[in-house]
Parts: sequence; C-alpha cells; structure tokens
Amino acid sequence: MEKKSIYNWKNNLFGTKSTLYRNEAVIGSLESINWNLDAHVSIHNDQFRFKNKGFFNPYTEIRNQHNELIGDIEYDTWTTKATISLIDKKYTWRSKNMWMTSWQIENEQGEIVEIKPSSLNNGGKIESFEHSELILSISLYLQKRITLMVSMVALIPLFTVLLG
Repeated sequence: MEKKSIYNWKNNLFGTKSTLYRNEAVIGSLESINWNLDAHVSIHNDQFRFKNKGFFNPYTEIRNQHNELIGDIEYDTWTTKATISLIDKKYTWRSKNMWMTSWQIENEQGEIVEIKPSSLNNGGKIESFEHSELILSISLYLQKRITLMVSMVALIPLFTVLLG
C-alpha cells in the first residue's frame, strides 16, 4: 500500500490566501479575491486556475498554466457534494459527516483524500494517498469554496435584520 502524505494549510486573516505546507516547508498557495469563488493555485511548479460558472447550475472550470481546460467540478443543488471530471479520471467530493467538519475526495478505485479543516488554527490538514499537485489544488479550492458558501449563508440572517 502506498504511503499517505500529510499536508497542512493556513489561511491569512481575510481568507484570501491559503498557504500549503508539507513537513513545515511551504509547497504552494491558493489566492482569491474576497467573496469570489474563483481562485489561482500554485503547488511546486504547477499552476491551476479555478473559474466558477453558472448560478443555478454551478460548476467550476479547471485550467492549467497554459489556460487549457483540464477538468471541471459539477456541484449538487446544495453544493455539499460534487463530481470532479479530469481528462483521465473521475472523483467524488462530499462531506464525511452531517456537521460538514471533514470532507473527502474519492476516486473510482475507492482511494480517498481527506480534508480536515480546523477553525482553531484557521487552516487544516489534507491526508492523501494520491500524490498529485492537481488533486491537492482541488482539495484546497473546494475547502475555500465551502468555507465561503457557509459564511455567505451564515450572513443571510444579519442582512435580513439590517435591511428589514
């Protein structure tokens, strides 16, 4: 059995940048504009762009550093599950529990990447048997996306009170 790799990420104060570490060495980052679902991820020498499309049937394009479309992510209605389609593989992303405190990406062979956010240290951990910069990038992006979506939903009552 292949060895599991463990990565950690830490977000900046405003959540616009996440820095990815392996054994405390910086190996990459995710950058986005506040309240925007688009992002740019760099890991080692690989760079990927995530461009959100659609509103009622949302999906995200994944492009490489040459702006070539290399995959997409299609979300279910509540954005708590998604299908990741790459050129040669398919994956499923979903919450591991009803509290949405742990997430997983599973390939067709059942191999799992676990994403475990931690609100205490404003970051989290990724445990993966798949050694791929693209899958790491997707893991970081999906974590950023779900954090942003949950934050937006949490603010709805506040805006209702302020505007009401």
